[in-house]
Amino acid sequence: MAEEVREIKEKAIGEMEKLAQQACEAIEENKGKAYIAKTANDALNIIGRLVGTGKLIVKGKSMTGEEIELREHLEELGNEVYETDLGEFIIQKLGSRPMHILSPAIHVPKEDVAQLFSKITGQELSPDIETLVATARKLLREKYFQADIGMSGANVVTAETGTLFLIENEGNIRLATGAPPVHIALVGMEKLVPTLSDANKVAEVTWRYANYTIPSYVSLVSGPSKTGDIEKVTTYGAHGPREFHVVFMDAGRTELAKHPILRQALYCLRCGGCLYE
Repeated sequence: MAEEVREIKEKAIGEMEKLAQQACEAIEENKGKAYIAKTANDALNIIGRLVGTGKLIVKGKSMTGEEIELREHLEELGNEVYETDLGEFIIQKLGSRPMHILSPAIHVPKEDVAQLFSKITGQELSPDIETLVATARKLLREKYFQADIGMSGANVVTAETGTLFLIENEGNIRLATGAPPVHIALVGMEKLVPTLSDANKVAEVTWRYANYTIPSYVSLVSGPSKTGDIEKVTTYGAHGPREFHVVFMDAGRTELAKHPILRQALYCLRCGGCLYE
């Protein structure tokens, strides 16, 4: 299947602009909003306009967001941003940088995490990992429901339906993208593949190479929440977000795709499998 996924990616990389346009049309048809950002600054400006200032934002882990320093940009605009992935939350509070795409805080020992969380909570915490995880849960739990905006990336996106595949184990992405009234996703154009069947294969190879037999959660998001339970009339903005925005970012990817050797960088699934080799 990994060999088949590589073939899917090879073909899709050469059609990124076409696939991005197709995905935008599909998202708009399903009452979402979609944008194509040619540069990193374009992506920051689009998201900055959508967010504004004075907002509380909960954010899932995003390598593309890290690439363009999205959190820092939104904070400079006067917003309060919480990384919700446990490793990213630790890194954010330490004022550090992630060490690895799968385990961003892998270099931080539990004793340092205990010291950090003790400072945040004002309580003396032992370096017991279960206690530290429970503390992070308590610190972040209310933020999901207070937030104005939830943000995510995507592991893979299908162009034919505009569906985002979100793979996780913690449950933070599901909360961050399901509880706030607005969901904004930033996606590198290399994440696009043509069909749902293609995306399913990419998703499975991603989590298997990440060393998971099966992840705890796989969410498929194609638009804002909706219901047809009253007289079968489709109405948008039910229990989940009322607004769904997806920004597809180029930022040199289409140029990179033209290089016969360097284009292989775009095949990376960001699975973190290299950690186990």
